[in-house]
Amino acid sequence: MNGIRKLETLLLAVLAVATPLTGGCHEPEPPKESRIHVEVGPPQVQDVDVSLRYPVELQADETVSITPVAISGFLRRVLVDVGDKVKGGQLIALVDCREYKAKRTQAETVIAKRTAQVEESRSQLERLERMGETLVAAAEIDRAEAEARVAEAELADAKAKLSEAGQRQGYCSLTSPFSGYVSERFLDPGAMVSPGGRPVVNIVKTREVRVVASLIEADAPKIARGVEVDVVLNAFPDTVFRAEVSRVGRALDPSTRTLRVEMDIPNKTELLLPGMTGRASIVVDTRNEALLVPVTALLQLEDAAYIYVVHDQDGVPTAHRVEVELGVDLGDWVEVRKGLQPTDQVIMVGRELVGEGSMLTITESTDRPPAQTKSDPREEATPPVTGGDSSGGEPSGETDDDSDGDSDSDEPTDDDDDGEPTGDDDELSDDDEPPTKPKPKPSSRAKPSTAKPKPSTAKPKAEPTPGGSPDPDSPAGEGPDPQ
Repeated sequence: MNGIRKLETLLLAVLAVATPLTGGCHEPEPPKESRIHVEVGPPQVQDVDVSLRYPVELQADETVSITPVAISGFLRRVLVDVGDKVKGGQLIALVDCREYKAKRTQAETVIAKRTAQVEESRSQLERLERMGETLVAAAEIDRAEAEARVAEAELADAKAKLSEAGQRQGYCSLTSPFSGYVSERFLDPGAMVSPGGRPVVNIVKTREVRVVASLIEADAPKIARGVEVDVVLNAFPDTVFRAEVSRVGRALDPSTRTLRVEMDIPNKTELLLPGMTGRASIVVDTRNEALLVPVTALLQLEDAAYIYVVHDQDGVPTAHRVEVELGVDLGDWVEVRKGLQPTDQVIMVGRELVGEGSMLTITESTDRPPAQTKSDPREEATPPVTGGDSSGGEPSGETDDDSDGDSDSDEPTDDDDDGEPTGDDDELSDDDEPPTKPKPKPSSRAKPSTAKPKPSTAKPKAEPTPGGSPDPDSPAGEGPDPQ
């Protein structure tokens, strides 16, 4: 009994001590709803170009495969190799022509024989005609006339065969039809060549290159000649080549159902090579006052695209999702065709953090789309030069490529026993060598060198005066150093 009373007394004491400690506490208030920090701004209004973007490939302005015409035989020599510069009319290769040489000699022999027969038949006819019908029968005279005509016909046939043999002998010398570069070599001396067979070499003309794109059927009606095009090549990613559509195909490729479109780009530095690839942006339309939003503001779902705009709900900014129709893609920015007004406040940064009805803390966005500049198709972009002369000028030693067929320094002659050109065939002339870098010319305004010149056996040139003539009073060896 006493134990129970002690326990009750202990419990009352504990309650007496705990009551003042808990009497002043209150229930905790529910936490306030958190807000999401986002950056907002109105859609940007700007004129944009509607462009078609396609992969492109460079092709040579002209390409030819050097192969024999109307003859067959073995290659005797190939005088060029890959990368060599050639001129119009330059000798490329020689085919064994001894067979046609023999046929020409045989034709000349036949001509000499037929000529003698013609002379004999004419003399016989003249004698019979002088004797008259009183001494010679008319049939004899007719027979002599027929023999004379037959001899003349046989002579004409022999001359035709001689001409054919000479022409075929000329085909044994394979020449370049225009100036350019050797892009590929397929055969070596000793190989068999024939019309329609494997070519000896391929030659390309690259003073101007063609940019080729293949458009899908849906974009074919949008293209016309003269449309502006910006081309960026993978080899020169920082250079934009501006051109115009030069040629548009009039039929789709039956295998790919695409339309061939070509643009011309000048290539004076000859740094653009056939086979290079890149991308072309073809401007087909311009949309005035288009609404642009950054791609960070877009919510792309399978069925549609959405953006979040700011609505005022009882004085609290909240997020509201709207469906939009997209237009031109500018990379980091995209056009909105429908579903958005110029006065709407679009969530540009932080869109992935919000949902429908989310309470927001907003700040003004400073992002702006890049301004589009109109390209001048007549302006030629020059790719950067890595190594060598970076002045962008033409290579040394080059002449006008339009003088095709004017070079006759390597033409073969008919006096050679083997049908090859006369002279030293083992070396080409200096005109056929690839161009070398031009040596810098000394400047007349260069500062004189303070170093003592080294003794030389060759007499140095005198320093030129401003008028262009050498100064007779200038001591030898004190001219300006070449820069």
